[in-house]
Amino acid sequence: MNTINKQSKGGWGKKLLLGISVATIVGGYLADLNRTHILNPRWTPHSKFHNALSVITETFLGSAGLYFLLRKRGNKKDNLKFGTLAPGFFWASMLGAIAFPGAKPLEAEFPEKVPEVGKVRLNETFASIVMLSLLGLGYFKERKRLQP
Repeated sequence: MNTINKQSKGGWGKKLLLGISVATIVGGYLADLNRTHILNPRWTPHSKFHNALSVITETFLGSAGLYFLLRKRGNKKDNLKFGTLAPGFFWASMLGAIAFPGAKPLEAEFPEKVPEVGKVRLNETFASIVMLSLLGLGYFKERKRLQP
């Protein structure tokens, strides 16, 4: 396989990153357009505004990830870096959100909606850590593949 074909197609690291970008785009719609979030009658209109803001931001960041990962022009390593960072910003902000006063994961209000494996809740914190880890894995695998 010649270097041009090797660099243009992408390996499993790039495919992983593309999948995470797509998951970032659709994740907010799947997770938040229901009675636990935006359709929750107990939420104030301003709370719903912030939730919608989060979903739209998630869509933009995932889309930016796709744009850079699929971009044919420019520096391949820069495209990879920005294509990884864009969805990473969302997942890092989700992880950081728990530090705000009164902010709690979904199980605080809807424990029946959050699966548990052993003593580990598969909540937003868990999802953020997994997605950030997978972004790191995909990035380093693809970066290594792009080395001459």
